[in-house]
Amino acid sequence: MLFLRRTIGGEDLEIGEFLLRPGALPETRTRLQVAVNQLRRSLRFELKPKWDDVEAGMSTLYRAGLGAVQALFGGQTEEFVRAMQRLLPTAGVHEEDVPSIQFICDKDAVFPIELLPLFRLMDTRPPIVNDESLSENVGRFLGFATNVRRHVRGAPVAPLPLCRRGDFKISCLPNQSGLKVALFQEASLTETAAEKLDLKGHGPQLTLLGPWPSSDVGSLEEIIAEILRESCPPGQLDAHVLHFACHCRSDVESPADIAIGLRGEQTGRIEVTLGHLEARSTVLRLIRASRARSAAPILPLVFLNACSSAVAEVLTGASLPDFFQNNGYIGFIGTEAPVPDDVAAAFSKVFYGCFLSGQSLGESLRNSRRALLHEHKNPLGLIYVAYADGDIRVAQPVSKETPG
Repeated sequence: MLFLRRTIGGEDLEIGEFLLRPGALPETRTRLQVAVNQLRRSLRFELKPKWDDVEAGMSTLYRAGLGAVQALFGGQTEEFVRAMQRLLPTAGVHEEDVPSIQFICDKDAVFPIELLPLFRLMDTRPPIVNDESLSENVGRFLGFATNVRRHVRGAPVAPLPLCRRGDFKISCLPNQSGLKVALFQEASLTETAAEKLDLKGHGPQLTLLGPWPSSDVGSLEEIIAEILRESCPPGQLDAHVLHFACHCRSDVESPADIAIGLRGEQTGRIEVTLGHLEARSTVLRLIRASRARSAAPILPLVFLNACSSAVAEVLTGASLPDFFQNNGYIGFIGTEAPVPDDVAAAFSKVFYGCFLSGQSLGESLRNSRRALLHEHKNPLGLIYVAYADGDIRVAQPVSKETPG
C-alpha cells in the first residue's frame, strides 16, 4: 500500500492511497538502482559533466522510471498516473509554491519514489542539449517537481519546539546559540576537508562538534556512543545535526552489515555497521526506559552525505534511514546511489546556507538539487532523499545571502 498526502502551506488538502502489485518492490528497487548507477557512470563522476553524458544517463533513468511505474501498478498504471497528476496539478510546471507530498509506507514498502517520471508523459521527451531541455527533463520526475516528505509507518516523531511562521506553527531547531553540527568524517577523502571548511565558515552561527574519529574519540564504542547520543541529558537536544562526510557500504549479503566507514586524521578506519547500532540501541533503550520519569533525549537530524546511504535492502527493506527514524531521530537525509565527493560537497554547501537562512528543510533540499542542476548541469540531486518533516526550520534564521 502506498499512501500519499498533498500539503501546501502546512494544510493537508487531498489524500491518495494506491495498491502496489504483489512482489513488485524488489524488482523496482533493483531496476531503479541499476539505472541510477548508470546515470552516475554516464556523468563520468564529474561535477560538471558534458551534455552528451547527461543525456545518456538521464535517458536510461527515464526509461527505467517508466518501467518501474508499470512494474508497480500494472493494469492500474494509467489510473495511478492520472491520480498523481490530479493530486499535483502544478508539479513540474511552476518553480514557486512547489507542493509537498508525504510518502507514508511500511518498512518493506520503501523505494525511491523520487525517481518515478509522472509528469508531461504524453509529450515527447526532448534530448538534453542545453539548460532548457535539462530542466524540462528533470521536471518530469517526482523528486524535482515536488518536495517529498518520507515517513515509515509507526516511526516516532521527535518532539521539537514549535515556532510561529505566518498563520502556522511549525517544528523548529532551537539554534539561538548556533546550529550544533556533529561531524563524523573519513579524513582521507579530499572533499571531506571542503565540507569541514564550509561548516566552519558559518562562524558563530554554526557550532561544529568533533570531527570524529579523533585522538579523544577514536574507538568503535566511543563513536557509537556519539551517534546514539548516549550522554545527552533526558528531554534535551545536545546536537541539532549529525553530519557524515564519509563512505557507506550497502551492497551486502546481510542487512546487519550495512556500514558507515569513518577515519580520523590520526586514527585508523572504523566501520560502524547497522548491526552495531541496533545492538547498542536495544540496550540503551532499556536503560533509558528504566529511569523513572526521565524523558528520552531529543535525537538529531542525520545527514549521511555518503554513497548509497539511504538504499533499502532489496528483500527486507532494512536500511540506515529505517533505523534512525524508528529510534526517534528528527529525520534522515541520504543518497540512493554512490555520489562523487565533489558533488556531495557542493550539495552540502548549498543545503546549510539555505537552511541557516530560514528556508524549510524541504526548500533547502530542493534548492540544493536546483543549484547542482543550474550551476553545474548535474542532475544527481535526484538521488538525495529525506525521511523528515519537510517544514522544519531553524528558530533563528541567519541574515545571510544564500543560493536558491
